Amino acid sequence: MNRLGTVLLAAALLVAGGGCSGRDDPEAAVESLIAAARAGDRAGVYARLGPRTRARIDGLLASAQRTGGTRTLRPEDLVTVGWLPPAWEHDRTRLLRREGQEAEVEVRSASDEHQTVKTVQEGKTWKVELPFR
Repeated sequence: MNRLGTVLLAAALLVAGGGCSGRDDPEAAVESLIAAARAGDRAGVYARLGPRTRARIDGLLASAQRTGGTRTLRPEDLVTVGWLPPAWEHDRTRLLRREGQEAEVEVRSASDEHQTVKTVQEGKTWKVELPFR
């Protein structure tokens, strides 16, 4: 199988599985988002975002279209607005808090840098809510 075929198969398996290693929990949602971002898979990143984050991106998109932009943008074209994955390579994740349909996951590097990420359960799938500045 050529490289493109391998990449497409891996992406299909990730989307079908809903998370990393077939898991669907807050940690897997964060790990899956990081993997998609590192791979440059903007559509994959957008698919892993929670409803508040998607609504914010959709609002930015609608605003850009109202101001007469000549380029047609898709939601995934705006996935990096206000957030980027950590510049450091993540080593592990740890569930910090889980209450009902919301959870916080800590992402740590081997050198102990860390970031807390919020997740929400949408239906039966965990999604990541990004902070906006």
